[in-house]
Amino acid sequence: MDKTQDVAISRCDYTDIDLDSLLAPLGGMRRFVKRGERVLLKVNLLSASEPSSGVTTHPAVVAAVADAVQREGAFPYIGDSPSGRFTRKALEKVYNRSGLDRLSRDMGVELNYDTSSKRVTVSSGKKLKNMPVGNFALKADRIIALPKIKTHSFMVMTLATKIMFGTIPGLTKARYHSMFPKRNDFADMLLDVLSASTPDLFIMDGILAMEGNGPQNGKPVELGVMLASEDAIAMDLAVCEMLSIEPELVPTLKRARIGRMLPSGINYPLLRPEEAGIKKFKLPSTVKKAKRRPQPTENCTGCGKCEEICPRNAIKLIDRKARVDHSICIRCYCCHEVCPANAIKLVR
Repeated sequence: MDKTQDVAISRCDYTDIDLDSLLAPLGGMRRFVKRGERVLLKVNLLSASEPSSGVTTHPAVVAAVADAVQREGAFPYIGDSPSGRFTRKALEKVYNRSGLDRLSRDMGVELNYDTSSKRVTVSSGKKLKNMPVGNFALKADRIIALPKIKTHSFMVMTLATKIMFGTIPGLTKARYHSMFPKRNDFADMLLDVLSASTPDLFIMDGILAMEGNGPQNGKPVELGVMLASEDAIAMDLAVCEMLSIEPELVPTLKRARIGRMLPSGINYPLLRPEEAGIKKFKLPSTVKKAKRRPQPTENCTGCGKCEEICPRNAIKLIDRKARVDHSICIRCYCCHEVCPANAIKLVR
């Protein structure tokens, strides 16, 4: 990409989010939404988790963005397809635990319950020629993506370039893990998804992040930052520089470089990454080439979520405990990602 991209970085906490100052170098919210438009706030709602866990986009960030959209005379609504089955019951649980149902009532912001989808063409796709996309995303006039800084046991980091994977409905996401079990192929698929459904603006929640073996069962860590950009790849490169992560370790950025999708430069109108003051950040134990395998522990509650999501049917509940057939396991770590009891460890 022969273009310099702006990435605005500011320090803040959930009680003092100055979104107007963060967006001012990009032209403010009015540059991205117009009066009367329906604006999807594409949040990260991996699972039904409390805001303090660092798993989902924090409701304080969502509220700040919704308020800015409403002040421009537009109509924000919140949507995502969490892991597992894409049903109204699942959405109700996620909205409740994440604090977004309360936000909806307090601010009059719509929560999406439309679980239908439509196939769309991926005109420049490397791995996908077409794909199903939730109608909650297709009906938006504008999309503002609200990713979170989190580690990811398979993709190393789950940042802006992965946020639109949540528009793929339900268990189709698990099926794509089966279709693309190699990291580079999966990264190419994620970039295909982003190319077919590109948000107008990215605002990243890095106030409470996650390190270690994320995106579900890592360790919450306070970073105290937010970022804004029009470009997902530039934003992810900025995060890597801020956290002292070699971009080549992140498969989506590695494949974006090979595909000549990187910006020609990044301009930082507010803080530079090194000025964020972040010294240490722990990556997943799976970042090295030697992959680890998922192993259920005695903490397993027999909920069945791992069995439901496994793309190769390598997990079965036996006597109400998860058992993994490692001969067919592809090490996608979907089971580790969705386990609500943190009962699946990644072992050598």
